[in-house]
Amino acid sequence: MEKKKIDIAFVILHYMAANDTVECVESVMAHNDTDRIHIIVVDNASPDGSGEKLRQQYENEKCVTVICNEKNLGFANGNNVGFRYAKENFDCRYIVLSNNDIIIFQDEMLRRLDEEYEKSRFAVWGPMVLTKDGRYGSSPSRMKPLTKAEAEDFLRDYENFLKFQNMHLRWLYIIYRKKILKRGRRPKLCDHYRKYYDVSIHGCFMVFSREYIDRFDGLCDKTFMYGEEDILYQSLINNKLKSVYDPSYAIYHKEDVSTDTAQKSGRKKREFYYKNLIASIKILISMYDE
Repeated sequence: MEKKKIDIAFVILHYMAANDTVECVESVMAHNDTDRIHIIVVDNASPDGSGEKLRQQYENEKCVTVICNEKNLGFANGNNVGFRYAKENFDCRYIVLSNNDIIIFQDEMLRRLDEEYEKSRFAVWGPMVLTKDGRYGSSPSRMKPLTKAEAEDFLRDYENFLKFQNMHLRWLYIIYRKKILKRGRRPKLCDHYRKYYDVSIHGCFMVFSREYIDRFDGLCDKTFMYGEEDILYQSLINNKLKSVYDPSYAIYHKEDVSTDTAQKSGRKKREFYYKNLIASIKILISMYDE
């Protein structure tokens, strides 16, 4: 059976925050310059039953499919369920992986994607990301790839964060890190209103072209959550593929809705973050020898 040709498949990863997912879906449907789209909502086994409710809500909507995972597969593998569904069921020109706390408010995404693809044959494209506090600097998430030594340094850093966190002395390591190691948040030296090539795209909204779709079935499947951007970035470098950050198109990101819903406690949220990021950094380090 011949696959249906569509321009853009949108994969929206859902976890409990149903109102945000509905708002995301509606924004996708309202702001598109093509009728040939399909929206794939992937419920990551939400314990509140919202995945099944979304499936019932959209069962008569021809351009929306809701998939309910039997267990929480995490960020990468949850997205991969939707990515593979799009590849297996449609002939897609582009596949978007989007958080459910994204709102699209600009039209003509397809036109911009096509114009850029003609110029650069990009594999991954990312827009400007706006946030509720007025920031617009979260993408590109990194201007140049980490070296292996830098990745190993990050690994030691977060292992120490976790160790001190477990001793309820995280504050002490923060002081030591800042005063003795002279480490702090480094500003990204870039103009976010300028287009950049071969940079790391923010993971909340990534568009994949046929350059990527034809070679991969989604993101690296070895992680649960966090660190996916650096792993994808290194994979693009290893495979000589191009990324592009395009500030002529912007999306709105509410930020951390799903993780905030799942992890209410600040301490538990930090522990969850450190453990999963440490695992992801180890995977990244293994990629330097490929």
